[in-house]
Amino acid sequence: MDRQKMISNLKQNFMLKRIHAQQECEDFINSLKSNPEFDKLYSEYTKKQIEYTRSQFEEESLSLKHDVQDLKDKINAYLKAHDIDASRLSPKYDCPLCNDTGVVGGRICKCLLNELNKTISINSSSQSEFKNFSSSDDSSLTANDKKAYEVIKSWCDKFPDITKININIMGGAGSGKTFLLECVANEMLNKNLVVVYKTAFELNELARLYHIGKSYEFGDILNADILLIDDLGTEPVLKNITNEYLYNLINTRQIHKKPTFISTNLSLDNILSRYDERIFSRLANKSLAITINLTSADKRIR
Repeated sequence: MDRQKMISNLKQNFMLKRIHAQQECEDFINSLKSNPEFDKLYSEYTKKQIEYTRSQFEEESLSLKHDVQDLKDKINAYLKAHDIDASRLSPKYDCPLCNDTGVVGGRICKCLLNELNKTISINSSSQSEFKNFSSSDDSSLTANDKKAYEVIKSWCDKFPDITKININIMGGAGSGKTFLLECVANEMLNKNLVVVYKTAFELNELARLYHIGKSYEFGDILNADILLIDDLGTEPVLKNITNEYLYNLINTRQIHKKPTFISTNLSLDNILSRYDERIFSRLANKSLAITINLTSADKRIR
């Protein structure tokens, strides 16, 4: 994914933040309007404000401006008397310069540039930290696992000319699942792709935050060129979040032919019982998925 595509994705996320802030503000105002006194004041204020905007170049403009300010003062007095924060009548945007549009004066706002640099850094600066296939110790691998490594390496070499877009790497603790994911990350970063690497726990938490409007990183995960999810099955199952967002993630990425690698201690049967049939069917679809079972012993206890 090139820089312009990253900027486009970030602008979409900014727009979601902007809409969320506006919706929160609107919901708050509507809750206040349940009081007839406030409802009357606010309705009059809104009406006068519209009249003033339409007549700024007309003779009654000054009079309307006075009326708008008078009603605004009455609203502020009402809020103060009821110990209500007056700032909540306006959307709370994260960036006061661009109001979460990502653009100021026709140019990219510094807040969007900061997010762009952060995205580039997160997705590429740790490349040297990832393992690579040449660092694997073949002597500790079973014949089965040597073949598994060859399959994954071949997939990386052929990309993007591939047909299987879901790769499930299964095996016990210490069998080399995470090592393989890191090798894939390294190979894909060398192809200048946007790679997102998350543990299942991190992904679940991002889904929770997105669900309550506190984070918008989930959109970046949906759009990543390559997604790697480590240790699926170790995350808590949150009602209305874990299954729903995991399915949406896998399904959406399959539709758009974006590869997703998953490592897990679970078998496919375990995935069916822990999550649901929709997730199982996406991961077990042999026309789109490769399932690899590693059999090497735990290397971490040697």
